Amino acid sequence: MVDFNKMLEEINIPKQLLDKTEAVAKTLFGPSFDELGGAIADQVRARRWKNQLKIFENAQKLLVEKNINPKKVSLKVLAPLIEFASYEEEETLQTKWSNLIAHILTNDNEVLFHQNCISVLNKICSEEAALLDKIHKDLVFRKEAKRSSEQDAYEKNRKFISKLREPDFELKHPVTSFIFEIKKIANESNLPRSKATFIISNLISLGLMKWEIGVEVSAKKSSEDPKDDEIDIDVDVYNNETFAFTPFGDRFVQACKRPLDNTHSPIV
Repeated sequence: MVDFNKMLEEINIPKQLLDKTEAVAKTLFGPSFDELGGAIADQVRARRWKNQLKIFENAQKLLVEKNINPKKVSLKVLAPLIEFASYEEEETLQTKWSNLIAHILTNDNEVLFHQNCISVLNKICSEEAALLDKIHKDLVFRKEAKRSSEQDAYEKNRKFISKLREPDFELKHPVTSFIFEIKKIANESNLPRSKATFIISNLISLGLMKWEIGVEVSAKKSSEDPKDDEIDIDVDVYNNETFAFTPFGDRFVQACKRPLDNTHSPIV
């Protein structure tokens, strides 16, 4: 007799829907249904095992290449990591799972960050991941260009001001200060504007990005009576279709892109 609770765990179908499906299937297939159900469960297990094997093998290769000694991982991280990675069949996202595993095995003391990374990677599709990487690549380019420009200015001025202190670039220019426009992103990615807006909205809902909110304040007298001192103030809060990365979003992309080797400092 097939165990439907077991199948539910394997293929993640709501129990109510499964009960209704079972009744219909038994009517259609009769006694052969139990055998069919067992075959489906076995097939799902085999596919999940194949995904796990591929992802963890690739992660192991990355660790060997970078000469990283894996550290013990919290069970709070390990359990969802193994489960959710097994569901991924897209090759590009499997690579991200491998990179994330290598990152987690290198940094074992950030349980909450790792849990959030696992949850987000489990939810995004390959199209969303591709656009996320594209925008983040632009973020890195803009940060490096600005850093280089400010470093040149610092070196030039230091010749004349001996006590000039080098500014902390990350404090002066956090990732949230680099703003992107949906219209421009859509054009550069050959996406309809509505499609780009939808993808960005999804990424924002996962905490990877945030809308750049604009605020307009206007004030005027409530009447033309010179004795009337009351002033009407209007506050307009709007979204002008611009957005920025959150610190979590920046770190998430980096964690899923490449493993750290022992010569690198932690991502900040």
